[in-house]
Amino acid sequence: MSLPLTPAMRQYVEIKSRYRDCILFFRMGDFYEMFFEDALRASRLLDIALTSRDKESNIPMCGVPHHARNAYLSKLIRQGCKVAICEQIEEPGQKGIFRREVTEVVTPGLVFSEECLDARGNNFLAAVRFVAPFACAALDATTGEFFHEACDTEEALADALFRIAPAEFVALEGEGNPTTSRGKRLLEGKLLTLLSPSSVAAFPAPPGIGGIPPAGHPSEGVVRAALYYLFLHQPAALSEIGRVTEREGRRYLAMDETAVRTLEIFSTMSGERKGSLLWAVDRTRTPMGARMLRAWLAAPLQDVERIGERHDAVGELLEAHAVRTSLSPPFDAMGDLSRLASRLAQDRSGPRDVAALRDHLAAIPAIRAALGEPFAKRLLSVKELLGDHAAVVDRISSALADPPPAGYKEGGVFRPGYDAQVDELTHLLTHGRGMLAEVEARERQRTGIGGLKVGYNRVFGYYIEVTRTHLDKVPADYIRKQTLANAERFITPELKEFEGRVLRAQEGRAAREEELVLALRDSLKGTLPAVYAAAEGVAELDVLLSFAVLAAENGYGRPQVNGGREILIENGRHPVVEKILGRHAFVPNDCRLSPEGTRLAVLTGPNMAGKSTYIRQAALIVLLAHAGSFVPADRAEIGLVDRIFTRIGASDDLSRGESTFMVEMRETARILDGATDRTLVVLDEVGRGTSTYDGLSIAWAVAEHLHDSPARPKVLFATHFHELTDIVSTCANARNFHVAVREWQGEIIFLRRIDEGSASKSYGIQVARLAGLPASVLDRARDILKNLESAEYNEYGLPTLAGARSARKSGDAQMELFSRRARVDEDAVLDQIRRCEPERLSPLDALMRLAEWKGRLGKGST
Repeated sequence: MSLPLTPAMRQYVEIKSRYRDCILFFRMGDFYEMFFEDALRASRLLDIALTSRDKESNIPMCGVPHHARNAYLSKLIRQGCKVAICEQIEEPGQKGIFRREVTEVVTPGLVFSEECLDARGNNFLAAVRFVAPFACAALDATTGEFFHEACDTEEALADALFRIAPAEFVALEGEGNPTTSRGKRLLEGKLLTLLSPSSVAAFPAPPGIGGIPPAGHPSEGVVRAALYYLFLHQPAALSEIGRVTEREGRRYLAMDETAVRTLEIFSTMSGERKGSLLWAVDRTRTPMGARMLRAWLAAPLQDVERIGERHDAVGELLEAHAVRTSLSPPFDAMGDLSRLASRLAQDRSGPRDVAALRDHLAAIPAIRAALGEPFAKRLLSVKELLGDHAAVVDRISSALADPPPAGYKEGGVFRPGYDAQVDELTHLLTHGRGMLAEVEARERQRTGIGGLKVGYNRVFGYYIEVTRTHLDKVPADYIRKQTLANAERFITPELKEFEGRVLRAQEGRAAREEELVLALRDSLKGTLPAVYAAAEGVAELDVLLSFAVLAAENGYGRPQVNGGREILIENGRHPVVEKILGRHAFVPNDCRLSPEGTRLAVLTGPNMAGKSTYIRQAALIVLLAHAGSFVPADRAEIGLVDRIFTRIGASDDLSRGESTFMVEMRETARILDGATDRTLVVLDEVGRGTSTYDGLSIAWAVAEHLHDSPARPKVLFATHFHELTDIVSTCANARNFHVAVREWQGEIIFLRRIDEGSASKSYGIQVARLAGLPASVLDRARDILKNLESAEYNEYGLPTLAGARSARKSGDAQMELFSRRARVDEDAVLDQIRRCEPERLSPLDALMRLAEWKGRLGKGST
């Protein structure tokens, strides 16, 4: 039989029953307490002590200080929790307990505290539909950003979600189960809430929100699901959503998750921001600009005119050094205008938030003045978006003190003269000390007690203190209040009346100032559309200015993006590697790809020579150009690219039981299926995850397919398979390139220069020496290499009779590498002969093939 609960615990259980999927922060005095299963869970997630409510009932309990709420809240939501905040609303009534209510529900995708947010990143709630027709909607309630996107496949949906990087997911029941491993991986560690389809359908779309897709549109359900979830947990935030926009994939240069990850656009392969493209090019000064820059890199434009408009603006800012200099101070004074406006819209802003809004808006005239009369279309648009906020600034400045306090209890929120009632109450409070001094002087004179003091503490209020030696002089109208070791404390009717007046004045002033702040906030809400427009203008100008500063600092040039299909880059550099090494330490290189010229560039060279850097830098230059930035190159003419595919590096995916090679082949299959005549394909070491001959065969077939495909994509193919360089003999639009290396006194020097032609050798043993392999291993490797190069091993890597003898020649110091001789697969040779098309072979190729087959058959088993 369970023990009866106290009134407070019964209240807890009743409230918890309405928020079963949340951890309940139950306010009790100076702490938020958690009980039962919530306490067990929270103590583990927060690493805090678990205690019990009382010894008799042994209810698990843990708590966090109310002043540190946001720090603990941030830890919980990062681990995918929902938290319901239950506050004490009123003083205890007849039942002796506070009335408590849940004032807000905080979830990973619906959090508004600055301590819980990344100022330079969005915090998206994503509503998803993992069944056809696939769609998603992304909502950032802290900024009002809201867009939706319909996707052709679940893979395309996963790519879109990867770029959005949601903090939380919602879906309708029956639509939230991805079938692909990539979709499942996106949900790992994230909170997913399933909503009732009937409840969402019955939820009326809030008036005033434009752009909601009509019935039957693929995105209608996800848009309404996002709004319904917002209504359930943060209904005040609905007032901030003005419009939902459609993001159409065809309007942007597409990059799947693999491309974004392997090109290290937002983070390195190890998950660090430093070393990423974003880290290398970000010169933004405001949180809004930082978020917009990330959005531009995630979705580069695929519209020649719009790209050109951005380049025009960057070029004008680059030439106008004085403008860039003049813009620095007002940008440094600009905070997060978007999120301040959001807090105002949701009635979350205090006096200091309103003052910060004033200060940020006050910086806009200086930005407009610095721009002057620009020529570029985007700069003209930005200047219009910035607007004129003088009236708002004046309204706030005439009302609030400078600076105002954080809250209302201490007063001083408003300027003198703003409100007569506040002035009167403030006068009473500020002159109260003088009035107390008058009381003290009068009582000393009346009683003849020279040491009499008038004081105050929070427990007993105002009092008169008399030492024990003078107690015989205390008047009859003094009322004893407290006894101390050496004194007695008294009150008088006059003092009690004064105390009541002071307390009423404090409460009255706090209430009046809060009332005035609410009224001021309400009066400012009508200006919010203009404030949001100004925030958008500041963000865009910040990004354009960031691109201009980047170009000025690093010598970036303006790319020419056109409607053609050629990619021409002269003296291109890798933006990240250049930042790390320094501009003058980086060796620039050219790149030229075109459907009629070099469609397939095969790049060979040793490890560490720079092959991967070269092919990546071409992709990043294309990406930056489409995003609107200048690029690290002397010259760049880029025909519009519809997507960038990459196959760079690989690792086992143990979560889905797939090897390196399987991951590699899946990614390669996507490329072969999705490439078009405007696609740039970047491949690095395709086929290396399996045996040498299998890998070479696959690499050759993939390269050949891309070359011969009617789509005719542009391909950069880095490989260690030197045999692949022979593909130029059968593929007319294939060319060989290599990373130049110089040998000097047994050493190799990487020149980092890309030259035409294939590499003479791989220099693998030299690279191994640089990596620190023992000399004995290197010496043995050289012996084996000589045997391989002298054909003492067959095509399977197994020794011939002579090779086997050579492998054993060093006695006990050498380990026996092979224990049996190879058997020649005669059927494989015969199959090659049957499939051979002599009319497609040159005389030299035919002789080489014949010699190869003869040699293979001649080395068979004896």
